[in-house]
Amino acid sequence: MAEEESEMVGGDGTAGIVWSELPKDVRLKVLSHLGIQDLCRMRCVCREWRDVIHHRDFRGMYDMANSSQEPRPVMCYLESSYPLRLEWTAYDYEGKLWKKMNSFPSLSHSCLTTLNARVQNFSSLNVGLYSVGGLLCLLRWHYLQVIETGRAPSPCRVISSWTVWNPYRNRWKKLLPPCKHKVSDIASSFVHVFVSDERTKAYKILMAHGVASHPNHSFHAGEQKLVTEIYDSRTGTWTDGAEHTLKAKLSYRRPFVRGVLCNGVIYFATERYETHQINRFSRPSVLLSYDINKDEWLEETLDSFLLLFEWDGRLMALNVDNAADGSTEQKFLEWDLVRRMWKDTCMSMPLKIGKAFRYDLEGFSIVASGNHLAVTGLTMDVTEFRIAVYKRAENYWRMPPTATFSDKLRPARVEGLVLHRPSLDWRP
Repeated sequence: MAEEESEMVGGDGTAGIVWSELPKDVRLKVLSHLGIQDLCRMRCVCREWRDVIHHRDFRGMYDMANSSQEPRPVMCYLESSYPLRLEWTAYDYEGKLWKKMNSFPSLSHSCLTTLNARVQNFSSLNVGLYSVGGLLCLLRWHYLQVIETGRAPSPCRVISSWTVWNPYRNRWKKLLPPCKHKVSDIASSFVHVFVSDERTKAYKILMAHGVASHPNHSFHAGEQKLVTEIYDSRTGTWTDGAEHTLKAKLSYRRPFVRGVLCNGVIYFATERYETHQINRFSRPSVLLSYDINKDEWLEETLDSFLLLFEWDGRLMALNVDNAADGSTEQKFLEWDLVRRMWKDTCMSMPLKIGKAFRYDLEGFSIVASGNHLAVTGLTMDVTEFRIAVYKRAENYWRMPPTATFSDKLRPARVEGLVLHRPSLDWRP
């Protein structure tokens, strides 16, 4: 009965349009202008609407019609209620609130139970969220002890799996095998997922890390080498990239450092280890960059810590060196590709906004596109996960009170902040 009633649309009681009598291309064009959530909800109306997102012609038409939409900030979290689920949520700029989407596939109950146990012990989630094209990518890892002859057991990270998923078509796959090395826990790993060919909807995953079992590698001797591995969706295989011997000794703060792609180069910023630190508020750092075409790493030292992000093709950064004492506004910088130096943008985060977040900016993330810049992080008392939004055209900051993520959700359950634009034509 529901399918028969859906044939009549746009009626006012005396006249209407019989949906089935419209030409098929007109019907597809009408559906292509629905919002992605409306389109998914309307799939229950009839069989044609249910199957439409799987038609190649419609997928391309829909992506073209919605290509000008700004991507939205999204993140994942471990649901605190039973049954356990790893969910993802998207922030609505207009409604000023987080919208719950759906659950990640392929995660077993035992995996979710393990994640929940870590959170109960106030440890962070062993997952990383990334976005590429219309896909969401979930990285999972676990810890184990490596026993070497004549040495005490040392911790290392083992990559459990990569899951690549189109959340709107619910098409997903696990990348098998994941990267082949046991990852040293002494330093951070560097990860970025990027589009390698927009026309064929191909993507690559870059992972660079110190390896606990690499024959030319010894963190215990003070030497830090990075080994690069790259996954190509076109071949479904991991290949080795360039190795890099670090000049500076890196400080371990985060298991994985996200990259930022700009003009064919992927940039990573991470803190370096200093035995004698004069100013307790300073955070000396290292800027690592990987040239995709040259398969080459470069390394530069920084006097302060920069939180990197990309804004419509520009490499941007927030200088957080003074975040601890709260004495100055935190300034935004832009990377000059020609002069290879940071320049002031005359844009800053107001002190009132900056002071709302945890003083060391643990879990702090920035994404930006078009008119919007969003920052998320833990509050000063580490009880909430908040978002602040900057509108460039209005030059206005706000921290909506309605945008508190969840009063019942521990901050440790939240992971990642990435930009995501819905797309039906991307396949894992």
